Amino acid sequence: MRFTFRNRNLFDVGVSSMKRIFFFATPSDIVPVLARFEAGEPLKFVEMGVTTTPNRAIYLTSNEIPNPGIATHETGSMSEAYLVSHRDTKNAITGFIDRKGENRWSLANSDNEDSVILTISGLWKTGTLLPGNIATLHSSQAAQQLMKRFQSALRREGFSRIRGWWLGAEALERLKAGKRLTVTAEQSPPQFDFVLPEG
Repeated sequence: MRFTFRNRNLFDVGVSSMKRIFFFATPSDIVPVLARFEAGEPLKFVEMGVTTTPNRAIYLTSNEIPNPGIATHETGSMSEAYLVSHRDTKNAITGFIDRKGENRWSLANSDNEDSVILTISGLWKTGTLLPGNIATLHSSQAAQQLMKRFQSALRREGFSRIRGWWLGAEALERLKAGKRLTVTAEQSPPQFDFVLPEG
């Protein structure tokens, strides 16, 4: 990820070799993107993170995901994330013992080369729009295909690409209306707010 500052505003985020795609999306923006993303080939969305059990929520269609486009944390990157893969892909879950001697299980992109991580994020309760992203550590055909399919879904659902970021139609209207879009978190200072190019 590359940040470029100018006049105390963060303008650009560079994306190389389809490893990460950043976007701003309200619920109305992201729901049709998710539907198009999974159209034609069954996918699954598995809740990520470290848990006290190997069992975790698995959504076989995007419309099962709770409140897409509503951020679950005031920091965009810490909102609920999903490991996305083709539905017949077996997920590797790693078990370990934590510092307290208790069993824990972790689902990570690093252990699943045919997957991507989708963090939708979206509207925080203050009205600030927080950034979402889709990313992968892997160059496998399956992972790269998922990245390309998601980017295609953004484009076909009318997202605009501005300074390396994809903005949904409603997100763009909020920005033009003076609503806050921040590239990091609700508590971030103004220099981390997304702004339109001058002129």
